[in-house]
Amino acid sequence: MRHLRLFQYIDAIVREGSVRRAADKLYVTASALDRRLQDLEEELGTPIFERHARGMRLTAAGEIYVNYIRHHIAESQRVQSEIHRLQGMQQGQVAIAVSPALATDFVPSVVRLFRARHPGISFLIRVAQHEVAMQHLLSFDVDLAIIIAPPKHPDVFDLAVVKQPLLAAMDKNHPLAKIGSIRLSDCLQYPLVLPSTGLTTREMLEGALHHLGRDVRIAAETNSYEVMRGLLHGTDQIGFVLSTGRYQRENSNSLLFRPINAREIHPVPIICAQLRNRGLSVPAAQFSHLVIQEMESMYMED
Repeated sequence: MRHLRLFQYIDAIVREGSVRRAADKLYVTASALDRRLQDLEEELGTPIFERHARGMRLTAAGEIYVNYIRHHIAESQRVQSEIHRLQGMQQGQVAIAVSPALATDFVPSVVRLFRARHPGISFLIRVAQHEVAMQHLLSFDVDLAIIIAPPKHPDVFDLAVVKQPLLAAMDKNHPLAKIGSIRLSDCLQYPLVLPSTGLTTREMLEGALHHLGRDVRIAAETNSYEVMRGLLHGTDQIGFVLSTGRYQRENSNSLLFRPINAREIHPVPIICAQLRNRGLSVPAAQFSHLVIQEMESMYMED
């Protein structure tokens, strides 16, 4: 497994952008790490890094080599996971990238459910907007991406897709609380707590609001759905979230969620995806099956 250690060394230099910082993270000396790098470049017959005063940058040959080693690191993790399966999934890790809109209710609920069945499995969870989440997936940083309306990529395979409506979120005593399905124009009578620019739900809202041509009273803008919910308690303000079915009901004691007329804002896809040519570890594969099952259940509820 000595070659895997070298792969991890090179990967660390790429991520840290410096031999010294990578050495500190790996608990080896910078001189020893630099020597290993020089030996590798001599063996390959070409530099894989450009050395600058501010750090290290991959050459074209380095880009090719790093893609190669990350594939092998991921494959090694998968093989180790196969071995762990023989031990009843007593240990292992699942790395996922998730959209902010799914990080409050849906993903934590599914992770808790999975860990209740397999307490030896740990999770690395990165919350990121869909383009960044996709990059985590393409860079082998995560096993799965559970995201909203991501850009299409030929190397990414969708394991499951469900379309969910946008909901208006409000305090239980809000004047609109008794209405089953509301129009976006109804919401404009009240101050709005909007998702930050760049979030998918904000993009959906901007298109619909522009079409209405009405003035909007903005009480706050935030990239945190937890902050948004906190701002709604005891007020007449209205926020907006993507529907995650029972997960929202289970995690909110004082808020109501009402669907917005689908003719004004179309449902948006939630996607669970993996790299097309990357084999998942046993824990990641088992977790993906649970995510798909819960996504299908969420769709049936709505």
